[in-house]
Amino acid sequence: MSLELPTVSIIIFADEGISYLPATINSLLQQTNGDFEILVFSDNYHQVNCWSREQLDQRLRFILHSNLGLATTLNQGVLEAQGKYISFVNAGDLWHPSKLQQQLFYLDRYPEVGLIHSCLLLIDHQGQDTGKVASSLGQHQSLSQTTIVSQLKDLLQPPEILAQNQINLSSVMLRRSCFEMVGLFNPQLQVIPDWEMWIRLSNHYQFMAIAEPLVYCRQLPEHNRNCLTIETDLQTIIETVYAKLSPELEQQKHRSYGFASLFLAQNTLQTKNPDPAIARNYWYQTLVHNPLIIFSPQFCQLRWAIFRLHCRQYYQQSDRYRHLRQLIEDAKSRLKIAIPRPNIFNWMLDEDSGN
Repeated sequence: MSLELPTVSIIIFADEGISYLPATINSLLQQTNGDFEILVFSDNYHQVNCWSREQLDQRLRFILHSNLGLATTLNQGVLEAQGKYISFVNAGDLWHPSKLQQQLFYLDRYPEVGLIHSCLLLIDHQGQDTGKVASSLGQHQSLSQTTIVSQLKDLLQPPEILAQNQINLSSVMLRRSCFEMVGLFNPQLQVIPDWEMWIRLSNHYQFMAIAEPLVYCRQLPEHNRNCLTIETDLQTIIETVYAKLSPELEQQKHRSYGFASLFLAQNTLQTKNPDPAIARNYWYQTLVHNPLIIFSPQFCQLRWAIFRLHCRQYYQQSDRYRHLRQLIEDAKSRLKIAIPRPNIFNWMLDEDSGN
């Protein structure tokens, strides 16, 4: 008797955010459509060994691998997958219980659609709702026609996949046949291989977006991504893609570099020890490449975040601040009580520079 193959293969990249992996797996196992398999890739032998013994669900497979980069891991997952459809999720992210069911419905109904994605609800590192929705539905024209499934479809426009990557990996479901058409992820891209893949797919398939947050995207307090590595990936993608396009799209290339610089500035502010000088440099490059971006909410938020970071660092480096901190620590040690930080200058001291 042959085993029936799953309809969907879910690939989890768990080298980063591995401490949040149980929450991610639990959200997947609560899907209303249970016809899937889960492939968990991690280089943490101890954790994989423990969880594989504890988890009895037969739909789960833990695969120990050497971390050779995100693209290589995703490619290994695609080759191991048995499902007709493939989804991805980063360790730490959570899914709405109906995500698979909704996306499967539309992919089965519209065979011309190769990829379907959705909006994101941002949660903090503790899993609490931040009240922010990140829309993967942009405001410009895409290379391929994107259908929006929502009551708000008249208010939302297709994502501009060529100018910037607005499709989050954890929100995607695509047909296995897509990889047979365009190939696997580019292993030369170390950090963001997904954007280049979406561009390739957009030349052959229609995309569909669900204007509902079906993914809860965890915002980690800090990360160690190298901005130079990300910048190299972005430059490689932009130069490779535009080399194959007509010269008339040269102006679009500048806009792509503008959005790339904006992304790099935002990424800089999310690192462990953000450097306002580096963030300001990327901010300036954003203006040089795409002056009209000055009117976007993202640019205004970035400018405010850099200003706050400057003020916080200046204040913390001042003699008055150090003296005040010493007095507070001395009082706490003598009285053995918790003394709350004064509200004044809280906006300078707030560690979340992105708000």
